[in-house]
Amino acid sequence: MLRVEHLTAGYYGSTVLDEVSLSSGEGITLVIGPNGAGKSTLVRSIVGSLRPVYGEVRFEDRPIQTLPAEAIADLGIATVPERARLFGDLRVIDNVRIGSRLAKRRGEKVDFDADLREVCDLFPDLQAKLNDPARSLSGGQQQMVSIARALVAHPKFLVMDEPTTGLHPVLVKELIVKIEHVARDLPILLTEQNVLQTVPIASHVHLIEAGRVVLSGTPGEILANDRVRRVYLGERGETAPAAPTEAG
Repeated sequence: MLRVEHLTAGYYGSTVLDEVSLSSGEGITLVIGPNGAGKSTLVRSIVGSLRPVYGEVRFEDRPIQTLPAEAIADLGIATVPERARLFGDLRVIDNVRIGSRLAKRRGEKVDFDADLREVCDLFPDLQAKLNDPARSLSGGQQQMVSIARALVAHPKFLVMDEPTTGLHPVLVKELIVKIEHVARDLPILLTEQNVLQTVPIASHVHLIEAGRVVLSGTPGEILANDRVRRVYLGERGETAPAAPTEAG
């Protein structure tokens, strides 16, 4: 559904992504790499919050790299940012309802109560928190709200930018199980630094270092790669490479 071709992007004249090409279809397409490698820049270029310098982003075979973010959302691409960007003073239910309004704007038939039940089934911890202000939630709960908001928008495609960042290891495991469940019905482009736990749930994996795709393959191929095992799985050997720092 999504194809990135020769994408070059950066900030203030500095190149962060350099000729990146990849595609994403059914299941989970996972993009891994060290901090600053370009993963968040890739996400921003896809969802319209950053205009690429060169290259093309195609969704359902339509070029979208020049469209504003709201137009890309209207095409059915929902985003879960690296850190949940919620309206802290609004109740949890009102933050989730924002996604429902996006679906209505696209002309979707919406039953918010039914959608809310579904996301509460997926994230049971939210049920008792629906009338609480979002700022009162833990980091993990806020990330759940962010995902719930994206799902009630009835997206065709979901982009998730390092959703496990800053979460307790127990919550990371729980969240990865939820993401795998969502991917049964919705294609996902997922960026992560957490290699060991996310690679096994992926359909295809791309490794980005210093703004370039340096390795692509199935989860088995990635986990069997000597360099991946040394650098990213903690086996004795070389350390992760330095990379340009991403803005934000």
